[in-house]
Amino acid sequence: MEPKRLNKFISDTGFCSRREADRLIEEGRVTVNGKEPEAGIKVTPKDKVRIDDQLLNVREEAPVFLVLNKPAGLSATADMEVRDNVVRAINHPASLQPVGKLDRDDEGVLFLSNDSDFVRKLTKMDSKLEKELIVSVNKPISSDFISKLSEACASFENGIPKKAVVNKEATSRFRITLEPGMNHSIKKTCEAMGYNVTFIQRVRIQNITLTKLQKGHWRTLTGTEVESLKQLASSKPDKAPSKAKSGSRDFGSREHGAKANPNREKAGTSSREGYQKPARSGASDFSGAGKRIGKSRPAPASAGSAKGARGGAKGTPKTGGKPGATGRGSAPKRSPKR
Repeated sequence: MEPKRLNKFISDTGFCSRREADRLIEEGRVTVNGKEPEAGIKVTPKDKVRIDDQLLNVREEAPVFLVLNKPAGLSATADMEVRDNVVRAINHPASLQPVGKLDRDDEGVLFLSNDSDFVRKLTKMDSKLEKELIVSVNKPISSDFISKLSEACASFENGIPKKAVVNKEATSRFRITLEPGMNHSIKKTCEAMGYNVTFIQRVRIQNITLTKLQKGHWRTLTGTEVESLKQLASSKPDKAPSKAKSGSRDFGSREHGAKANPNREKAGTSSREGYQKPARSGASDFSGAGKRIGKSRPAPASAGSAKGARGGAKGTPKTGGKPGATGRGSAPKRSPKR
């Protein structure tokens, strides 16, 4: 293994994040081979790195890149102190970390990997990834709401706004496509418009969708998918986009402007592709580890990788669900009362 910077070495052990590692180093709580480390030092697994006299070990693992169809009720974190987290539920042998954020009550596409550089860089580039979301709100939506939301999430290029594509799918449900550079804070945007978001399903990130991926199941990303995401993660951030010359306004003040513009873009036709009805709980979604779905064959077993190319997460969230759920929609039979 090539030498690593000390903070990355500590992070790769799963002890803490790089930022936290830097703090521990500054506080003098880290030693390398019994000595206080010099600035910029690089270490290998042969070096003895200790934090408060606790010896750290890095597991040598083959790179793992997964996509999970996360159900509601699980926290998208690797912190084992957090109840019902995705890493514990998947029960994969690799030291996985989730990429980006997806709230506990939300569902859909979530990447996980044991490549800490990949996780860190792709998380930073979150707003540069194209996403498709299905969003439900607490009251009926109107064409005026669709128009204003499209403008509120717009990106600007050379002073020209590019609106988000928003399609109404039901009385209180819509589908939105967020391109790189757009406002991805859907919940805050809707709240500012007087709507509360009750459910979000992320059905796509870039060209990676939930197709043939049941809720609570994961699969290994293909080499092409991984390479595409790595290129995005390594690309330099774009310069801050220039806003319209007439002065940028927040969407709350665009209400009159939206009405005054007769040539505003019309939302596209609605589409139900990829939508999955939200479950009442995630209890029955995680029914056994390594369960294959579809007709794909499991990848050959190798060090640091799961036995199957596709699988279901292990463990059941403690919140919600019917007692005794088996994951097949049936409960164990009870003996008749005497």
